[in-house]
Amino acid sequence: MLLLLTAIGVQAQTGAAKKAVDSIREQYAEAKQDIAYNNKSEETRNQMTVNISHMVAAIGHQEKVVTYYFFTDFDEDADDYISKPYFITVTYNVAARKFYEEYLLKGNGDVIFAYLSGESNDPVVGRFEARYYWENGQLVHQQLKGDEMESETGAFDQAQRLKEAFVYLMH
Repeated sequence: MLLLLTAIGVQAQTGAAKKAVDSIREQYAEAKQDIAYNNKSEETRNQMTVNISHMVAAIGHQEKVVTYYFFTDFDEDADDYISKPYFITVTYNVAARKFYEEYLLKGNGDVIFAYLSGESNDPVVGRFEARYYWENGQLVHQQLKGDEMESETGAFDQAQRLKEAFVYLMH
């Protein structure tokens, strides 16, 4: 009986995780579609790009480009317009190795998805990739390829820091 209840519980969790991942994938597709549309229209473009370029000892020239895609709504309580990011991309290099990251946020600011990819130090491994899906701050699914990647916690924390930086940059 205990084995049957455990199997039912695992199946229910798997079903809930699949439903959450499917919903996040739909939101991701909508965000990418919105970005593509906004990039064609100067009137509706809501994006901010931050370029960082510096020299790092033993690594050399390093470039980082962070792009925020955001929406702006009028907040009646604050009697002001409030901008909130919904999609963040990051490209950067470490020496000759290149990396790319994407973070998807819900309208309330919750991080729900991260995609990380980059070039491994090991030529046999080639590229690595990680996809993390969260619901209410809890990891519900991950897909990993390769051996060099940010942990789920590190990716979530990075998204939170980028979201906080947006607030400072916009005000």
